[in-house]
Amino acid sequence: MSMTTRQRRTPQEAKFAILDAAEQRLHDEGPEGVRIQRIAADLGITDAAVHYHFGTREALMDALLRRIGRRLVDDIEATIESWAPDQIDVAALGRLFQRAYADERAARLALWLSVTGWRPKGSGMLAPLVERVHRARIDSARKAKRPAPPKSDTQYAIALLSAAHMHAAMSGESLLASVAQDPAGLSQQDFLGSAVALIARHLAES
Repeated sequence: MSMTTRQRRTPQEAKFAILDAAEQRLHDEGPEGVRIQRIAADLGITDAAVHYHFGTREALMDALLRRIGRRLVDDIEATIESWAPDQIDVAALGRLFQRAYADERAARLALWLSVTGWRPKGSGMLAPLVERVHRARIDSARKAKRPAPPKSDTQYAIALLSAAHMHAAMSGESLLASVAQDPAGLSQQDFLGSAVALIARHLAES
């Protein structure tokens, strides 16, 4: 694309456009497709313009992962706001994790970044969800006249739910191939459904 046909964007608009193009590449080709040269060509800008806004390819991919994570947090917040006070819809949470980790390729992106030496900083991304779920568990325990579970138990349960969907998205069917000589009768969706059911039962009963 020639210089005369390039769009003039504000710095914020340029960053959003670059992230949009990177996300499309991630969806179509996986992390290997998220390359500075390809994204610059998609937008009709120079490689230097992408480097100006994000510095390195790894920094761009980190920003992309954070964008998907922020969207997941927003979706979780909207979901839990619709719950009744004592409701914990683990299946709904599982669908949100699956969309972010598998459909939006966040798990594969996180795996690629980890290979480069990237390590996530603790941000408490799921802390509001833990608080909401734990309040519901405390209320249920009080009504049933049983001891309330420790908060750490709720934290582990939410971490396990997230990890199951993350690992399934990273490993695909090879996860099931590790537990059966012939995994033809096993499916990833059934595996995730079993994980959701086990966690839901634990949260409801303890």
